[in-house]
Amino acid sequence: MYKVMVVDDESLGRKSVCKMISELALDVEVIAEARHGEEALELIRISKPHIIVTDMNMPVMNGQQFLEALYTNYAEIKVIVISGYSQFEYMKAAVTYQACEYVLKPISLLDLKSALVKAMEASHNHLTLQQQKKFTQDMWQLRREVFFQHVTSRRITNVIDIQTQAEELAISSARGSFRLAVCMFRNFHDISIKKFHGNADLLMYSIENILAEVLSFDGQDVAPLIYKSDDRMSLCLYAPEFPYNETHIRHLLTSFHNVIKQMLQLDVVAGLSRVYTKFEQLPEAYDMANDHLRNNALHATHFSLNAPEQLPGAAPAAWELLTVFELKTLQQAFAAGNGGESRELLRNLLHKADKMSGLTIREGQRALKKLTEMAAAEMSDMVIVYPQLFDARSLAGIVDHSQFSLFIEQFSEATEEYHASKGTTPSVHSMHEIAAYLDAHYFEDISLIDIATRFHLDPSYLSKQFKSVTSENFIEYVTRKRMEKSCELLHMSEYKISEISELVGYENQRYFSQVFKKFTGQTPSEYREKYAAKTKLPKF
Repeated sequence: MYKVMVVDDESLGRKSVCKMISELALDVEVIAEARHGEEALELIRISKPHIIVTDMNMPVMNGQQFLEALYTNYAEIKVIVISGYSQFEYMKAAVTYQACEYVLKPISLLDLKSALVKAMEASHNHLTLQQQKKFTQDMWQLRREVFFQHVTSRRITNVIDIQTQAEELAISSARGSFRLAVCMFRNFHDISIKKFHGNADLLMYSIENILAEVLSFDGQDVAPLIYKSDDRMSLCLYAPEFPYNETHIRHLLTSFHNVIKQMLQLDVVAGLSRVYTKFEQLPEAYDMANDHLRNNALHATHFSLNAPEQLPGAAPAAWELLTVFELKTLQQAFAAGNGGESRELLRNLLHKADKMSGLTIREGQRALKKLTEMAAAEMSDMVIVYPQLFDARSLAGIVDHSQFSLFIEQFSEATEEYHASKGTTPSVHSMHEIAAYLDAHYFEDISLIDIATRFHLDPSYLSKQFKSVTSENFIEYVTRKRMEKSCELLHMSEYKISEISELVGYENQRYFSQVFKKFTGQTPSEYREKYAAKTKLPKF
């Protein structure tokens, strides 16, 4: 299987290309995404893609610079260039730095498939015998990880199928007894933002490589196998019972913790299963290890590992962080639209959590789950406005007190903003939403009827209300946004006027020039010349 990285500064563009690739019947998988060339070069060192699909017009490091860096440092990686423009400079760069294919937007599945097939053939032909051997090992590792994920998530349940695939993938330890450790990481969210530009996958790749390095120094004949959980938020360690007893695993994970604490300022929080005798019991082992992981203290700031031997009976706590009475009081405040009281009650919840030194990760997550479920029932619109606060995956990733506190603070602010927005009249609130939508989509071919349909409003009503709130009619507002962006591009870039015309939503350059002159009193060329003497234009 060939590993593919997609590079595009626009999130929708990246996701669209990734989705198209997933729909192709090819031996490829998208293993990484990057927002620009600089981030991609960081990610390459860890994810080691065989093929890169990249846009050309990007910030920080543009397409030409990125292609040059790939050509100089990673000649073995095959590149497919995707661009919305058939510019000579872009095509020249693609040829100069030996890109496999140049695909123009909008991309068709057929064009993308053809380009990928060509890149796969070029990648295969480029590999030396040694590289082919390493490639085969990487493919085995990837297939093993996918297999482990399928079994763990119960997507493969037939015992014969499991045993057959385990033999095909040469997982010799699948025939014996084993333990499973599940590891998560305190401060993961903060470190991914501070050191990895918010790229959580890049941070997880770094952590996985560090764990592999630690295991390589253990010197055992049969090494544990590492795989990421389905949600890519935890690392699982599948360890044969011999020689990996509970003491040995604890020693390995302690060494692992010491390394990532020094390198990444992360703390390992882990759970360990009991011994299981059959590989098809992997889902039960994962559930047990994950359950023990959540019995670790939420307030801890060091290495934590809970194992079955430590928790005989594991009696539940006699107290709850968020009681039925407290939840009911919060529900009444939410229902009444009382933002101030809601904030105070949430602040009290946080103070209560601060004082509970024995508070477990499980109880913290349970309280947040009850809170968000109740809020979703009382304020259904809030789920649409703040979806990140109601994402079950995000809640499951809260394993330390700093994350817990940050969530409560963000939820409190969102609740207060939500109640405040409900204080405005529906028409004013809707018009502000429409204006925000136009601010983000001014360059598209959108009409008053399109917007009225999207927001379920009568076009005549929308026209009147929009002008009363914004003091501009629909066309005036969109035109002003386009002209403001045009001025910025003429002033701060070296795009051709024809390109700027397309970027802000005008297919006809002549009409664009007429509208621009009416708006500014100058033609686009005159406007650019006026600022050229004052400002040296940066290279894109």
